[in-house]
Amino acid sequence: MASSSTPFLHGFGFCPNNSEIVTLLSNKEEDSTFNVEGCTTIKFYDYHPEQLPPTESGNEKMYYFTRLKFKHGGVINRQTPSGGSWMMTGCSKNIKDKYGNPSVKEKSFAYHKASGKKTQWLMKEYTLSNDQNKISGWTLCVVYYKPSR
Repeated sequence: MASSSTPFLHGFGFCPNNSEIVTLLSNKEEDSTFNVEGCTTIKFYDYHPEQLPPTESGNEKMYYFTRLKFKHGGVINRQTPSGGSWMMTGCSKNIKDKYGNPSVKEKSFAYHKASGKKTQWLMKEYTLSNDQNKISGWTLCVVYYKPSR
C-alpha cells in the first residue's frame, strides 16, 4: 500500500539511472512544463539546503529541476541568499546517451556556510550539454544529507 506522503509503493522510490536522467533533462528542455512525480521544479539556488521544500521521491535523496543562475560574464552563481554556496568537490564527468554520445555533465558539490565551513549537505548536478559543450537551460539537482560517521 502506498504511503500518504509519497506516491510510490513502500520500498520503492524515484531513483533514475543515468539514461533516465538524460531522458528527464531532454524532456524538460523540450517542454518547461514537463514534470515527473518525485522531482519538483524550483529556484534551487534560492534556498539553503535545510529550507528546501520536500519532494516525493520516496527516499532520502531530493530531486529538483532548476535553471542555473549566472553572474555577469556568464559565470554560474551557486551562492544562496544566506551567503552559503555550493562548491564543487571533484571533476565533472560525462554521461552518455543511448548512442554513446556525451550528453549530460555530472558535477558533485558540497554546501559551505557563509563562514566557509563545509556542511554534510551534498549535491549532484546534472546538466544537458550540446554539441559545442555548452550548458543548456535546465539542470537536475539531487540533494542529500550525509551524516558524519
